[in-house]
Amino acid sequence: MENFEFLKSKLIRTISESSDRNLILKLWELITAENVTSVAEPLSIYESEKPMTEEEVEEYFREEEIVLPEVVLKMIEKGLDDVKNGRVIDNEEVEKYFEEWLED
Repeated sequence: MENFEFLKSKLIRTISESSDRNLILKLWELITAENVTSVAEPLSIYESEKPMTEEEVEEYFREEEIVLPEVVLKMIEKGLDDVKNGRVIDNEEVEKYFEEWLED
């Protein structure tokens, strides 16, 4: 006989894949008639946690100051300068370049 865990797994898979409403209802009746403890639905986040206070909400959504390294700031400035001076290519050109590159 198959081991217990394999049997449970097979039963769960069979139930999950079944579209036979009557079969599922009969299984449910069997489970509830035998007083088998079923797994309870998990509480929603709203039922399981206390509401946040206004102070907690403000702290949670407080914006943090992000300090970028100098090298990153220089890269951003260079990119903005490239855009300003037209040193860019559009998406179609990039796709054409990649097509040619992949053919090689």
